[in-house]
Amino acid sequence: MPLFGHLQLTSVLRGVLGSTLPAEAAGQLGTGGPAGAVDRGVAGLRARALAAGAPADAADALLDAVSELDTRERDQVTDPLRPASDSDVLRLGTAAARQTDGTTCGSSVLAMLAAAGDPTLAYWLVTGRTLAGYRSPELDDVGDAAGPAVRFGDLQEALKRRSNARAVLGLLPWPAALGTPPWGAARVARFPGVAYRSVLVDDTRPAEVAVVLNRAARALDRGVPVPLYTGGDAAMGLATAIPRHVVLLTSRTPDGFTVYEPSTGRLLALTTDEVTSSQGPIPALGDWSHVCWALLPVRP
Repeated sequence: MPLFGHLQLTSVLRGVLGSTLPAEAAGQLGTGGPAGAVDRGVAGLRARALAAGAPADAADALLDAVSELDTRERDQVTDPLRPASDSDVLRLGTAAARQTDGTTCGSSVLAMLAAAGDPTLAYWLVTGRTLAGYRSPELDDVGDAAGPAVRFGDLQEALKRRSNARAVLGLLPWPAALGTPPWGAARVARFPGVAYRSVLVDDTRPAEVAVVLNRAARALDRGVPVPLYTGGDAAMGLATAIPRHVVLLTSRTPDGFTVYEPSTGRLLALTTDEVTSSQGPIPALGDWSHVCWALLPVRP
């Protein structure tokens, strides 16, 4: 084993910076989202579209448009984070919701997060069509490409450009080859009723990890997904001891969470024990072993 074999960058940063997790009593964490489970059926689409910022005519048009879709596509629009009953792969139309390359895991997660909160964006991803001339904010610099795989790929690239702009000291772009920085992702992440704050996670401090997981679980109970950054440690090589991948917590289970893992496009199970007592690569974390950053919902 190399010297400092289990060293992680987040452990070093935590020692230098101190905790980035503010006291909940300050009112900074938690969610401003819906008070209970979100209505993911057709009946709730109009209200969800309005909450996401769509104008009334686009929200009205969404109901008519969705009624004309087949059952598979209708389900993808109403709940893009739930796979078909015979699969664990999330799909947009016929395309699996996979990252296009090794640098777009973060922007894939941002895209699926936004689509989960904005059914007009999910409708565009599935069908390629807009509603009453309205385009979701994520589509400001995205063309109307044919084919769901191309649309999802174009959206990933657009969100990566947006999250990486001015991500170095608020002035310079983050290098595209390094993916999406957590603070840039938090700035771009969009879900109705909340903003996101990037929180460093040092999983050698179990009490702090428990707080992060508890707050993530409470957000999920209110229907708000939570992105996580994952990585390795120096035992796998120094280059792995930094945040390397991004996944999205989508719901709670009796012993943990379900997770959208963008390299495979699959919805996978993650137990709380796997996060708090990692023994090696974890499929739901993209085959990385540690959680090292979280984007927690905060009141906007």
